[in-house]
Amino acid sequence: MAANLSRPETDAVAELINRRRRQVLVHSILYYDMDSPLVTDAVFDQWARQLAQLQADHPVISGKVAYRWREFADFDGSTGYHLPLHDPHARSTALGLLQYARRARPQT
Repeated sequence: MAANLSRPETDAVAELINRRRRQVLVHSILYYDMDSPLVTDAVFDQWARQLAQLQADHPVISGKVAYRWREFADFDGSTGYHLPLHDPHARSTALGLLQYARRARPQT
């Protein structure tokens, strides 16, 4: 399918795959490792299904997206439990989001 895409379209698909991989990994850390989900299951499932579909529809583009391509090579969207939940950069991002969410909550 990628052969039919223009360069800007190919870049947009690659960027979306990259973004979804990062979101799925960070929110998997928040959910599975920190027991502090910040998005609903429905939102996570939507991201995961979209990522799985993008990778299936555009395997060449997906293979060129460097971020965690090995870990996401066979990602089917069903779970993020098997992902590298101890990745230092993703954990740092997850902690930052969690701290931001806690500060942003109204005090009761």
